[in-house]
Amino acid sequence: MRDHLVRGLGLGGRVRAVAAETTTVAQELRRIHEPTRTVTTALARLATGALLLAGSLEKVTGREPMLTLEVDGGGPAGRMFATASPAGWVRAFVANPGATAASTEDGRLDVGSVIGREGHLSVTRDPGNGRPYRGVVPLFTGEIAKDLAWYLTESEQSPAAVVLSVSVEHHGEVSAASGLLLQLLPGVSEEEARELTDRVHELGSLADAGGGPADWLEALFSDGFDDVESTAVEFRCGCSRERVLSALRLIGAREVGGVLRDAERGTPAVMTCEFCRTSYEVSIPELQMVLEEIVAARLRSSVN
Repeated sequence: MRDHLVRGLGLGGRVRAVAAETTTVAQELRRIHEPTRTVTTALARLATGALLLAGSLEKVTGREPMLTLEVDGGGPAGRMFATASPAGWVRAFVANPGATAASTEDGRLDVGSVIGREGHLSVTRDPGNGRPYRGVVPLFTGEIAKDLAWYLTESEQSPAAVVLSVSVEHHGEVSAASGLLLQLLPGVSEEEARELTDRVHELGSLADAGGGPADWLEALFSDGFDDVESTAVEFRCGCSRERVLSALRLIGAREVGGVLRDAERGTPAVMTCEFCRTSYEVSIPELQMVLEEIVAARLRSSVN
């Protein structure tokens, strides 16, 4: 089944629901970063979670809205990022893809230990208007799903349930990845919330539930599901030579000058994208151009 995301409203518009199939995305992340099985699981969960939360953003004309998740739990995996859009694309990065952790007593991959539990989770919502909002909460478990639910409940006052299901084979291949997000909006009674929670528990692992996102939502909302919209999901980085040059302009004249001198001595100036691992070699003329632009901008600023 092709990766896709389904979103809509349940209980007469009082529950926002998003469900996603992300197996191909998870496999692409594994191919790019070559992580251990545990880090593969963590990275797939984070990317899926970013897609679910981005799916609750409104699509607007003009600049594309985006959502970024950052996890830094102090564990061996280091910092992890995932950025996603309601248009259906996602990219993700982990500082140490080779990190490992012992399995739990029941044999499960210990994502919480490889991420760590002493740090924070941050969520940055950029609606596309140039005024992003960033919320930060302490990590609750390091397992990501409960941490996202905790964030939505504590930071955005929106009680939520988050399910992130990733299955990784012993040889490292991702056999299934998926996710589910339910946000309770004003008007949901305690009894309705309990019934919905029971249905989520009955649904169990999304990989074992069978079907796809639309089937899971139909199982949860037996009385109907409104405003259903389906969006194709894919890994997409968006890096380019132009963005590499823009990044160089931000690091300052001294740093660019140092890179230029090294290039003139024979050491190639190579920049590698953290998200897709594509490498860009920046030529000496390009470095000279960037340096001239930085100096010219500094002179204009001093005159003004």
